[in-house]
Amino acid sequence: MDPPPNDSDLQDHGSNNFFSPVTAVNKEFEIEVADPVKQGEGVAAYVSYKVRTKTTHAKYDAPFNEVTRRFRDFAWLHDKLVEKNKGHIVPPLPEKSAVQKYQMATDFIEQRRRALQVFVNRVASHPVLKDSRELQTFLQANDEQWMLEIAKWQAETSAQHRPVSAAAQWFKNLQHSAQSLVSGRADEMQEDAEYIRIRDYINSLEGHLTEAHRQAGRLLRKEADLGAALAEFASAADLLGKQDNEGPMRVALGCLYTRANELAALSRARSEAIAVEFAAPLKEFARTIKSVQVAMADRASALSTYSQAKSDLDSKKVRLAKLRGTPGLKEDKIAETERDVNEADQRLRNAKLGYETIRDTMREELNRFQKERAAEMSAVLRDFALAQAHSTAEQAKGWGELLRDLQQSAVGGS
Repeated sequence: MDPPPNDSDLQDHGSNNFFSPVTAVNKEFEIEVADPVKQGEGVAAYVSYKVRTKTTHAKYDAPFNEVTRRFRDFAWLHDKLVEKNKGHIVPPLPEKSAVQKYQMATDFIEQRRRALQVFVNRVASHPVLKDSRELQTFLQANDEQWMLEIAKWQAETSAQHRPVSAAAQWFKNLQHSAQSLVSGRADEMQEDAEYIRIRDYINSLEGHLTEAHRQAGRLLRKEADLGAALAEFASAADLLGKQDNEGPMRVALGCLYTRANELAALSRARSEAIAVEFAAPLKEFARTIKSVQVAMADRASALSTYSQAKSDLDSKKVRLAKLRGTPGLKEDKIAETERDVNEADQRLRNAKLGYETIRDTMREELNRFQKERAAEMSAVLRDFALAQAHSTAEQAKGWGELLRDLQQSAVGGS
């Protein structure tokens, strides 16, 4: 088998800095996911959204369009793009949550709305996916057209997941495991060393991003707890002050009540901002790593298919050579084996083309992803630091104003 070409183009952006500085600007689409409305009750309940699109894309009939979609419909778009764009990094959907779906809390609905808006705008910013028929159908199909698409998709999905007997599934899993054990090691040896390094780095990056998101969650919870504690402290100060109707203690505790409530509001607002502006992007970054891993799995599968096709062709050539060396064998038997060899050779050519297409696609995808996410991560960290500095300054200002109020009340009471 010809060795896979080198992936050294991926080295141009430095060592393991997966976030390095340029981002794509979407000039063709502006997509808003808005107006979430709960439909139905219980386990059958779902939320519908208005998806409003402004576009200058040449394929679109109108510069503005509005459709109604639900989470299942966004899943259709995601799954279709993954199916038809092997090797491309398809933006991730937010996770499903059966418990939160059942509860349908306002915060959950808003978080999902924002995440779905990020998803569809990332698709529309992708240099290849933005031109897809699937995106155009999702953004423009009317209710009747859309229901036909969904019905067709559900039928296809149901056919792909027809149950098999336990014994048949066990044998299939055993066979797959044995093939993976043998071919996987061989495939690993054929991959470019630089690609393997990047693949291993991305796999480790997922865990680090997940941990960063977890710590961001702790940070926003502590900020929310601080706001709640300040509000409770303000209430306690107010009750204490009411014990002294006229004296200076009443004035001082009244000042504390007012300022502590203001500071509590600042902490609550900061907690909400951290959730939207810092924790959510980190979570989306972590989800996107899984999308990169899906593309890498496509590449591994294509290489495995290529290896198996090469092995199959070699075995058929050996069989043909033996038949040709067997005296008195009928010509039709040899002709049949020659046809098998030709068919195996065509399968090898197709597998080789499939692998090389995914490999070349991934080279461009990883470079693009590297650049765009670098700029985004840098911007998120910069904005987080600025917001934290501003919040700290506002908190200091609030305590300073309380100190001034207390000093003035002390002077007035003396």
